Amino acid sequence: MATAATEQDSLTADNILANASSMRAAIAARSAEIEDLRRLPDDLVAELRKAGFFRMGRSLAKGGLQMTLAQHLEVIEVLAQADPSVGWCVKIGTDSGLIAEFLSPEASARLLPHPDMITAGQFTAGRGTLERTDGGYRMTGRFPFGSGITHADVVMTGGIVHENGKPLIGALGLPESRLAFCRADELVIEDTWHTHGLRGSGSNHYRAEGVFIPEDQAMLIEPSMFEGREPLYSSGFNWVTTMAAVPLGTARRALDEAKAIVAQGKGGILPQPLGKLQHVREAIGECETLYGAARAFLYTSAGDFWAELEEGTPAVESKGRLALANVNSFRMAADVTRRLFDLIGAHAVFEGGPLERLARDALTLNQHMIINRAAFATYGAMMLGEQHPSPLY
Repeated sequence: MATAATEQDSLTADNILANASSMRAAIAARSAEIEDLRRLPDDLVAELRKAGFFRMGRSLAKGGLQMTLAQHLEVIEVLAQADPSVGWCVKIGTDSGLIAEFLSPEASARLLPHPDMITAGQFTAGRGTLERTDGGYRMTGRFPFGSGITHADVVMTGGIVHENGKPLIGALGLPESRLAFCRADELVIEDTWHTHGLRGSGSNHYRAEGVFIPEDQAMLIEPSMFEGREPLYSSGFNWVTTMAAVPLGTARRALDEAKAIVAQGKGGILPQPLGKLQHVREAIGECETLYGAARAFLYTSAGDFWAELEEGTPAVESKGRLALANVNSFRMAADVTRRLFDLIGAHAVFEGGPLERLARDALTLNQHMIINRAAFATYGAMMLGEQHPSPLY
């Protein structure tokens, strides 16, 4: 699989986007294989590393490219257009660059010494325990949704801090938690990712069985961690928002697949080219409008948010607008892929067909916890001037 630029020491943001575009067709041709494996093939992971995608968020000082939020979105959208699971895994894996900045220099050098290393895991704190011990913690727990864990170098996961077997209660009367980091080979990966969609993401459950977490590999998520940093590292929202590019790419691929079918097919009582039928034209027009509006909302909101980051602290309404644009991208993809599935009809129902697979992927993406109705209400509150309760926002 050829890339536009493979000399990693000379990679630029433009090279990274060109690499994504040049690899798109070859990745798309492997979608059935990726889905059957329920993970990314090892050779493909090696190509993704070589193309530089996992160093997008790494700082210039640490050998990375320190790309802007909009640049991250563009690259991930192109990869998700090729295959949503690839886009999702690159989104998760490239968070290694941000993590390397927030860990202490010693922990960063120990866990993530190379800019092309890959992270996996999630932020859920309540499923694990971090029992205090000399020099750190012993982590125990079982955790879901370890996207990309089958090819990751480092895994992040959360836990409640315990002392002498009891939860440690913080100043606000809530149990204290930490985001803990360890090598992937210190965990037990369970083969649980048998799902409706996004099958290639390898988002298996994983277990920690008394894994030692040094003190400097356990991070307290708090507002102060973002203070005085460069824009990419001055808001946890840069972590959150890049996932919106995956449903955008999914919807774009579905539109392209549907239009290719329309261009070749015939329908109607008196058969004629599908593109001549009124309902087909309306459906394609409506779906293009939904996709275009969602994409414009996301990139405009991301651009405004980034500009405010460069000046200081974004307004709460700017953050709320970006959160809503994120949700809208997921909802749009689920809507568009379903409309196109219905438009193509019986020819779309066969297992392994692109539209069938993309519709399942979009629906699975739409189940993510950050876009559920409870989360959506907090984003609406941000538009009314109320800050989000999470430091990541």
